[in-house]
Amino acid sequence: MKKYLVNGREIILSQQNYVTRGGEGLIFNIGSVGYKIYEDLKKMIPEAKIKELNQLQLKNIIRPIDIVYDAKKQLVGFTMDWLGDKMTALCKLFTNGFRNTNNITNDQTIELIENMKDIIKYVHEHDCLIVDNNELNSLVADDWVTPYFIDVNSWQTKSFPATAIMPSVQDYRSNGFSELTDWFSFAVISFQLFVGIHPFKGRHPNYGMNDFKKRIIDCVSVLNPKVTIPPVTRDFKNIPGPYMDWYLKLFEKGERLPPPLKAGQAAVVQPKLIIIQSTNKFDITEIASFDSTILFNNVINNLDITKTQSQLFLGKFPYVVSPGVEVVYVPFENIPVFIKIENNRSVFYSPNPNYKIKNLLSIQCTDKMIVNNVLYLKDKEKLIEMNIKRMNENIIISPKMTWKVEPNSSQLLSNIVFQSILGKAYVAIPIAKYSGSKMIIKPVPELDEYKIIDGKYENRVCMFNIFKNNIYSKATLIFDETYTNYKFILVDDVDYIPINFVTLENGICVCITHDDAVEIFSNNIKHYSLTRVEDPIINSNMRLCHDATQVRFFQDNKLYTIKMRK
Repeated sequence: MKKYLVNGREIILSQQNYVTRGGEGLIFNIGSVGYKIYEDLKKMIPEAKIKELNQLQLKNIIRPIDIVYDAKKQLVGFTMDWLGDKMTALCKLFTNGFRNTNNITNDQTIELIENMKDIIKYVHEHDCLIVDNNELNSLVADDWVTPYFIDVNSWQTKSFPATAIMPSVQDYRSNGFSELTDWFSFAVISFQLFVGIHPFKGRHPNYGMNDFKKRIIDCVSVLNPKVTIPPVTRDFKNIPGPYMDWYLKLFEKGERLPPPLKAGQAAVVQPKLIIIQSTNKFDITEIASFDSTILFNNVINNLDITKTQSQLFLGKFPYVVSPGVEVVYVPFENIPVFIKIENNRSVFYSPNPNYKIKNLLSIQCTDKMIVNNVLYLKDKEKLIEMNIKRMNENIIISPKMTWKVEPNSSQLLSNIVFQSILGKAYVAIPIAKYSGSKMIIKPVPELDEYKIIDGKYENRVCMFNIFKNNIYSKATLIFDETYTNYKFILVDDVDYIPINFVTLENGICVCITHDDAVEIFSNNIKHYSLTRVEDPIINSNMRLCHDATQVRFFQDNKLYTIKMRK
């Protein structure tokens, strides 16, 4: 807990207000105001630069506003507008799974890109450059069309040049930074929003996997007919004609131009796509087909639970539900209960007309998590395990156990809570049991300096997508049986894809990696060894799930089993 001064008014910032580590400082929040406090005062943005950035008055630009002083009257940070918790990092909109789950359409993508373009034009009109316009420096509201630009303190102003840029958005054919290099970065980001792949990824027979910079200089993009693109890539027909023309000029011809004035219609002329064919390393069997794209598959009480874009299937029985609805079952009984969060409150209802919901307490909450058919709700600084039981024709729902979590700096991920206590990373792992759950809380100092993008826990294995120093990395933690010790595995400089692994009941973990390979290992850290299998059929569109010791995956509207051939 420390005291600071803003405009002569004293404020107190403590762990209760702490949110995350951002760039060179710590981020706090009180009400509608965010605070960035620098840890190294040598990296503090100059007061004169704050004044130059204050000319940017768009609400979509989260610029520094007021100076923050410490008790010794030293300049230690600044304030900014606070966006709240209904924001999503732009990089998640690249992925098919996130787009499908949230029903994000190509029309919304076009509108989002046009809105981003208008903001960049506004920035240039005010003699500023964004420079490092990467996908983690923009957030998107939950209407999926409204962008917000953050990390504005690093932008270039008239008197203060920028120096840092993420390699994936850097124009290696240009010297220095200019409006045109900003537009090149925007082209890279917008291309990924349209089709889900970086314009200089894929495989070319004359370039290695690490020849990224050389391909930009040589103008060999995924629009080149010799480049093989992965199956996760969305149809190039999603790209409007004027944008496709612009991308061809930028990426294939090396021209440097501002973007088209209007998006226009879909492109007519498409580059030739090379489809990778399967080999014979895996046996793949289709076991079910559904009405639309599958969002998740799970097995509860030996019953398949499958959510598609239009329906929720409990076994073979379909139910029409709104987005965000999930299902839990009354323990030891095949009685489903639907749960969603609406207006920051939990809402329960029964799809079975023979049962009525009796919710003994209306829980205010902002997030939910279901672990092994046990429901957890987050209400500010509390994580609440809910008790669900049947009494005759009534289903009684009430709080069962409560754990304290950080109100602003905790994230409910998949089966795990990540939280930061003044920059120190901790994981909280619910061990969900009907007879009595417990929470394993472990510090993970290896993650202290990283931004957590997403993560998942299953059967003593955790995986996280993390970000630091302008590169993505993947971190894996494998715990021993008592959760006393863990093995930490870090893979640096990877492409961002959502975490995609399962840990079977026998302890075998199967993962699809960022480079479309299958990795297999045991959750026994004493006997850790990694098997890596490469097969052209494998791609990150294959979302892994499982039933006990059977590995499954879903892709588009079909559910499959997969196993290695002997």
